[in-house]
Amino acid sequence: YKPGLPSNVARPDPAAFASVDQSVRAFVAGGAAPSAFSGWTTAEKMRFINKLPRKMATSRLDALNNALKLNDAGNNEVLFAWLDLAVRNRYDPAVPALERFLTTQGRRKFVQPLIKTLAADSQWGRPIAVRVYKVARSSYHPITQRDLDQLKLGG
Repeated sequence: YKPGLPSNVARPDPAAFASVDQSVRAFVAGGAAPSAFSGWTTAEKMRFINKLPRKMATSRLDALNNALKLNDAGNNEVLFAWLDLAVRNRYDPAVPALERFLTTQGRRKFVQPLIKTLAADSQWGRPIAVRVYKVARSSYHPITQRDLDQLKLGG
């Protein structure tokens, strides 16, 4: 009940993500997607994706998706991180994975940010949001429905 970590807690390793951060820097500088990605933990994979610039060229997104098979990520946390990046970049090759994700699971922490980002992009994203929401709305929790209904997507 005092500030700080208790004396018996395991101390985090400050260098735990050093290799991941190096992989981010290498990729941003034009290097290849990290070959170690498939062996990383979920936290390492999310760190890599979330540390990438929010705006990227389609060719770089292609390089990531082709090498790391991100559209087919089996972990929802990793898939969400990827889809968030893809949506922010209007990355068409991720749309089928995005639609599948938004219509097969309804966790608010995933659904709401993606739908809101889509809806804010009137030319590219909003038509996707309308199409997905029409199909998926009934499977979402009533509170998620209430909040997303404010975006006037139909449903």
